Amino acid sequence: MLNALAKEPLLYRLDVRTKVLGFSCLTGLAFIFQNPFYNLGLFLIAGISAFSARMPVARIRTVLIPLLPIFFFILGITSFTYPEDRFHNAFSRLTLFYLLPGQHLGASVGGMLTGLNFLFRLLTMVLASSVFTLTTPIDDLLQFLQKMKVPSELSFMIVTALRFIPALDKKRIHILEAQKARGARLSEKGLIANIKTYIPIMVPLIINSIQMADALSMAMLNRGYGYTKIRAGVRELTLRLEDYLSIFLILCVTAVGVYLRYFLHLGFL
Repeated sequence: MLNALAKEPLLYRLDVRTKVLGFSCLTGLAFIFQNPFYNLGLFLIAGISAFSARMPVARIRTVLIPLLPIFFFILGITSFTYPEDRFHNAFSRLTLFYLLPGQHLGASVGGMLTGLNFLFRLLTMVLASSVFTLTTPIDDLLQFLQKMKVPSELSFMIVTALRFIPALDKKRIHILEAQKARGARLSEKGLIANIKTYIPIMVPLIINSIQMADALSMAMLNRGYGYTKIRAGVRELTLRLEDYLSIFLILCVTAVGVYLRYFLHLGFL
């Protein structure tokens, strides 16, 4: 048993409170910096965490690839809509090119860097949340919410929603493969055509989700859910030495980020 725990990655062994603190600090640091190079460093920290948690590359690709259109949209909007006088240094005020003749609608360096900053910030939060949900058992998260005095009904709703996400995603993949096998055309171009092609997917998915919710409610009633307000966890949450060391490291990184931003006034554009 001890050998199995020793071979388990560190993020799986950490207490849920340690991981909540790390996720909160990483997200907070991502929002205080305006320079994308600092948020790139935070994204690398999230990537190292995903690597240490042995997150499959296919899962990372599945999480990030659907966000690519949003990334390009954000980058295009910020490049042309952020005026040069918004930025502090001269380099960010430079104009790369103009989209319209007569020097109208220019793309500034600062606007493009701002877009990249938004992208790295979003990537950091998405990857960090994926690592958190991958390495944290549902029972531990439920116990943490109970210790935070969150109402039991709300805690159950949050945990159930997190648990249903991968289940619904598997259902979506199965329905998609079944519709393709039936000859459904799912590669039509155009907005209206895309909406029509996804109707054969969304309708069975909604029906399946309602059936899953109905089965869950019947199982809860059969097990006497709501009969008592007392909730007993599978195991007690305890902080070990590796948790205290991780908390110390998290607080040090957070303190360095706050010092760079608010005392040395770095991270501006």
